[in-house]
Amino acid sequence: MRQRVFLTPMLLSCSDYDLIKRNIGDIFNQVSASKVDILLVVDNSCSMQPYQAELGANFDSFLTFFIEGDVDYQIGVTTTTITEPSPRPDDGCPESITSQIPTNGGLIDDVILTVDTPDPQSVFNDLVNVGVCGAGWEMGMESALQALENSNTPLLRNDAHLSIIFVSDEEDGSPMPVPDYVNRLRAIKDPFGRDVFNASSLVVPDIDACDENDIASGASPGTRYVEFAEEANGIVGDICGDDFSSIITDLSLASSRLNDTFFLTNKPDFATMKLTVEGEEMPCDGTGEYVWTYQLWENDIPVIIFDRTTLPPTNSRIAVEYNNGSGDPQYFCNDGESE
Repeated sequence: MRQRVFLTPMLLSCSDYDLIKRNIGDIFNQVSASKVDILLVVDNSCSMQPYQAELGANFDSFLTFFIEGDVDYQIGVTTTTITEPSPRPDDGCPESITSQIPTNGGLIDDVILTVDTPDPQSVFNDLVNVGVCGAGWEMGMESALQALENSNTPLLRNDAHLSIIFVSDEEDGSPMPVPDYVNRLRAIKDPFGRDVFNASSLVVPDIDACDENDIASGASPGTRYVEFAEEANGIVGDICGDDFSSIITDLSLASSRLNDTFFLTNKPDFATMKLTVEGEEMPCDGTGEYVWTYQLWENDIPVIIFDRTTLPPTNSRIAVEYNNGSGDPQYFCNDGESE
């Protein structure tokens, strides 16, 4: 939450020091969701085994910001398979396996992983390794909808935020347009409450980022999943990316609702810029307890970005005071020589 404040300049008097007057400021409160219900929709088609293994091995990364924000989480896993798939004995998928695959949004093993689950790393690994015997026509969005519109699902708590994460190396084949799925899934929590629902996608945003093995296995752009994440206030991760741990950490941050990025109202004059966390000033040179920097985002929007290893804690107050200036990043942290 941000407030814009105007600071009354102090009266000038004779002194042997420079008095810096700041007349503009932004105040932010670092918040996280106290409770989050997470549905992981994991593609279980024939090309997904290495990605499932990577996801399962990075449980600690996935929990990073849930622990940081002291979030009470629940995690359930479903697949992209809607109807029972046909057996493929030659591919190691006999009927004895395909007949056991949950369909229509059913949760894997009917298990919900919580903060109290014993050996959560092992449980998470078992859940997300959903196998590769599912349907070749993946319907991740339809599966999520059927899983969550079921009023009997124990995954959803009335007082919890909802996050959906799609994990797939191929396009979604669900029958409805993407906005229809976004609206219906958001309505499960609150049709007008954008802060209580988000969705992210670990997919193929750009096929050029995938190597020959990824492409030979069937990787294809997940344009519908990308659109869903963009409309649902989430992030898009590249499933073909090299640093899988970092990608999973990004998903953790998005689902926890903690913020590393704060948007300023105006471009600052760096000579007058001061940032405090809970009243303690944090220098711009990275020597403070909470390390931050300044950038211009798309459309020339000024932002403050904290290093993710030093995020301001939950419920902390972040204040940024400054006068209007050029906001040119090349002059950040050099006493505003351009101003």
